[in-house]
Amino acid sequence: MHGLDPAVLPYLLTIAGAATESIAIVLLDAGGRALAVHHIPSPRISSVSVPLRTVVALALAHDSHDIVMVHNHPSGDPEPSRDDVRTTRRVASALDALGIRLVDHLVLAADASVSFRARGLL
Repeated sequence: MHGLDPAVLPYLLTIAGAATESIAIVLLDAGGRALAVHHIPSPRISSVSVPLRTVVALALAHDSHDIVMVHNHPSGDPEPSRDDVRTTRRVASALDALGIRLVDHLVLAADASVSFRARGLL
């Protein structure tokens, strides 16, 4: 899936089919290998909060070189919302200031996905 470390793929596929929105932060080393995956569930079906301070703290704690954000759309439609785009740009900007690259933001649905990088949204 979009060049991610194969070790994290089974975990991300479980998020794709979740009944409520969730976000996963995949923390990567300079070689693109996963250092850790942090899951942020939401009690709401159609939205999830992306705590910027948490994302930055995780990146720094793991000495991450790169990050991939992944979240699901339980509706089955992987099209990013305006809030998804706005939040992604906010996270990318904060990480960039620290020298950490947001490699991609993937939106997963049951049988489809959208890559922000591939769409030119990053």
